[in-house]
Amino acid sequence: MTRAITGDVSGALADLGILVPLTAALVVVNGLDVGSVLLIAGLLVVTAGLVFRIPFPVQPLKALTALAVAQGLAPDVIHAAGLEIGLVLMLMSLTGLASLLSKLFTKPVIRALQFGVGWLLVVTAFKLVVNPPAVFVHSPSSRMGLLLASATVAVVVVAAWRGWYLLSIALVVTGVIVTLLVEQPTFGGPSIALPTFSIPPWSVFGTAFVLLVIPQIPLTYGNAVVGVSDLAHEQFGDRASRVSPARVALLCGLGNVASATFGGMPMCHGSSGLSAHVRMGAQTWKMNAMLGGTLITLGVFFSDQVLEMFGLLPVWVLGGFLAYAGIRHAMLVLDLEPIQIALAIAAAAVGIWTSNLAYTTAIALVIAQAPVVYNRIRNGRHKDAASL
Repeated sequence: MTRAITGDVSGALADLGILVPLTAALVVVNGLDVGSVLLIAGLLVVTAGLVFRIPFPVQPLKALTALAVAQGLAPDVIHAAGLEIGLVLMLMSLTGLASLLSKLFTKPVIRALQFGVGWLLVVTAFKLVVNPPAVFVHSPSSRMGLLLASATVAVVVVAAWRGWYLLSIALVVTGVIVTLLVEQPTFGGPSIALPTFSIPPWSVFGTAFVLLVIPQIPLTYGNAVVGVSDLAHEQFGDRASRVSPARVALLCGLGNVASATFGGMPMCHGSSGLSAHVRMGAQTWKMNAMLGGTLITLGVFFSDQVLEMFGLLPVWVLGGFLAYAGIRHAMLVLDLEPIQIALAIAAAAVGIWTSNLAYTTAIALVIAQAPVVYNRIRNGRHKDAASL
């Protein structure tokens, strides 16, 4: 029982290397309300656990967030994009399109996407440690940060291998204590903040669709609908019986509609998040309750202080967690046949090189479906010849 609890706690910490920096960027650069962002994210985390009854991931939409931050887009544009993505996913689920298209996403296609995402997570971890966002206080030098992050990866490898999840928790706690002793920050008491309902103006929906939705949808469907469904069944077997592309798309769609209309951020159920949670020990939906409950508490009662609280987290630990999750996620490709591994990595390499995994999706689908199309054409010719 103790090991299960520590595993869920450790697993809840595993994906903070994605959640914290992207959330902070959307708040600081784009002006999203941090209280609304954390409250809605926390509610979706808890809901995902209750619906699927396994530790289920909730992440910011990475491609969309990167584009929004790079271009400094206004909150209305981001919320419009979240609303559009939510409606598209709901439509795909309710019309059966999500289930139909999932048949095209064979394992080599999924693994190509997962390899690309895993590699990009490692790159993100490197950048996080070398050039940490301003929200992180008392960050070490780049060289020392990389050494500490590498040591973190080594410790996490041992912790995951031996089931010593307290080691992972101890890393975070130790880093926070050190920062507290050095910085000696002061925090005020709690104050209640709740989001309000609003719909973005129609004038921004076209911009949001072109700039943010089109680049994001292929990655969301491939990695955060089909990919996470496939991985959930691999990791949990019958326990993941509630997970299907249609249900994941529906929950993600509903979550994004709610988030967009209550001031939150666009979110998904990325399969890299599932890898992170599970590899660091999460085994039950209680992981979602712990993480989601914490986010809800911070969003409702400490919204005016939460960025300072995030800054207490040791950036080298978050980077180490993120790098480990990325490596393990990329390694999923190794269960393919050698030729399939090579093709999956080649397709992923294009997406990595261009920083757009939509290209990986397109190339992998073409490679996977080309033999099917060729055989159909050849069989059709044989039938025509036989009928003459």
